[in-house]
Amino acid sequence: MITLTTILIFLFIVFLINFVIVKSTQNKFPNNTETENLKLTEKSRQTVLILGFAMIFISVFYINIFHKSEEEIFAEKKKKEELDKIPAKKLAADNEIKRLRLTKNEVEILNQHEILIKNLSDEVKNAYSILKSQKYFVDTEIIRFTGLAKKTKGSEFENKVIKTRDSLVKNEKAIGRKQIADLDKKQSAEESEARLKYGEDLRNLLLDRNLDIKIIVSGKDNKKIKLTYVLFNDVWFRKFETLGYFNMIHEKGFTNIELSDGYGYGKWMQYDNL
Repeated sequence: MITLTTILIFLFIVFLINFVIVKSTQNKFPNNTETENLKLTEKSRQTVLILGFAMIFISVFYINIFHKSEEEIFAEKKKKEELDKIPAKKLAADNEIKRLRLTKNEVEILNQHEILIKNLSDEVKNAYSILKSQKYFVDTEIIRFTGLAKKTKGSEFENKVIKTRDSLVKNEKAIGRKQIADLDKKQSAEESEARLKYGEDLRNLLLDRNLDIKIIVSGKDNKKIKLTYVLFNDVWFRKFETLGYFNMIHEKGFTNIELSDGYGYGKWMQYDNL
């Protein structure tokens, strides 16, 4: 809008000056024809026209490159104010870290949040929320509560945080062992479930290949698998050995793989417990 207005203004000025030049010449030479007066003023009018276009170009260039509206100036000012706040906040945070004598590790771990932190109370809630979730490494939480004890010094949370930190330090090995045991238990349960699912998938795969082989997964942690097929015999057993079928099933965690014809024949491959 500003650009269009500027162009129109300069065009009007060019037209006005040329009109004045022509009119002045007519007054000076009243006996000349209009064509003669136009010829006399041709160079002057061309000069004005060139200067006019030059001014239009310069003005448009300035407006598009350097000119800023009030809204743009206000937006830049607001952005600058926001950017100025960041160094101020960082400086305040750095000074607080130095005042509390927090270590680099403590700062890094305290900055790990599961909830939105607005104040010290939220930070304490965050620390206990992580503990309650059981999704933590005990050595990490010792560092967290050590740093938190420094931050809560003199506050209503100080005693509670210190007791928790001391308890974590005292029971670090026991907590670590329990976490490992819980992890092993969870992993074992997941692997057991996966083996049960593998039995179902293997049954469907064999049916798709026109082999009506029944599959039963059983035993502790579902580590035993029994395949029953009316044609199973030593020839099939040898085929399972040489073609790597036993090893393939064993890779899923099965330690006892049995082939049976459902009547009298039964033979199995036994592996050491994993």
